[in-house]
Amino acid sequence: MTPDLTCYGDDINALADVANDFDMRSPMGVSTWLRREWQAIAEALGFSQQLAAMPTSIPTTDDRIAAMNAVGLAAFERSQAHVANASAEQARVQSAILRQLAATATKTGELWRVAADPTTLQTGACYSEGGRSLRAFYPDTAPGYFGDGWPGPPPRAESACGWTTPLVLHLGTFPWVYSTRLENVGPGMRWPWLGQSPALEGLHFAVSMLEPRSNLQQDARQVAAIVDHFSKHTAPLLARLPVYQPGRAEPGRLYRHGGLLYVHQGSLHVAGLDGPRGRIAAPAYNYIVRRFAAFFAVRRATLRALPSLGPELQQLARGSADPCLRQHVQEAARAG
Repeated sequence: MTPDLTCYGDDINALADVANDFDMRSPMGVSTWLRREWQAIAEALGFSQQLAAMPTSIPTTDDRIAAMNAVGLAAFERSQAHVANASAEQARVQSAILRQLAATATKTGELWRVAADPTTLQTGACYSEGGRSLRAFYPDTAPGYFGDGWPGPPPRAESACGWTTPLVLHLGTFPWVYSTRLENVGPGMRWPWLGQSPALEGLHFAVSMLEPRSNLQQDARQVAAIVDHFSKHTAPLLARLPVYQPGRAEPGRLYRHGGLLYVHQGSLHVAGLDGPRGRIAAPAYNYIVRRFAAFFAVRRATLRALPSLGPELQQLARGSADPCLRQHVQEAARAG
């Protein structure tokens, strides 16, 4: 029986269908689905060649997902091995902050979007360069496509590098980590690679949502709220586009197709949606929707397979702060 995700929103089942359904109990089904997801990630982030060159021999089920994620992350790391685009100090500070944020967010169940008072983080979320103290991340305060901005509460202590708002990062859609910067290249791809690899850590956090344990640890209500906001502000922009119909499409024109954007006989990289909250590049839109869809596809597959995934994951679900998740576990127990 396919779990119903409408507890998270009326359109969540259809969203999960964008990433396709699969059986978490089938090693072959998991491998096929996850390989397709990684191919889409690699294509969007520019490391398809490195991913294709990686070994494909993978162990079984739960380990299979973590192992395939490790292979994908290794391919991403290889693709960035030549990059040297910022100071080692910035990389060190960013990496330390990401680990600190992840440790806290794992406990609260809100890793998809993390928010913190920057003055409570390592080095106050500042780094030194050329005798100046600079912010380690961009302050994402204006209303955008993931939320209406985060102007407060202000930091409790004075910031050496000028923080006046919380630090907010959307790690679930890495490298598009900010609500207002949805250009062709995700801002996280510009994070430094000297000494430390915050970009690698950022992608690791995003794809960890494909693993049953991390997926269940995330309160899906947070993801659903971001999806709802994103959908609300992109729906009017999508409504201007025709639906793709084979045999009737015009070359170079942007269409809606299967829940994503599609350019017929043209490049997706020159297309996008323009709205009051700024431009969304077509590749960014598709990647973001796929990350939302993949999260809920894994949640659905995990719930369906939960009785066979072991007592530890079942207890994790039963003890979740997410009432929708607890409800599914209770209904499954009654049905069983």
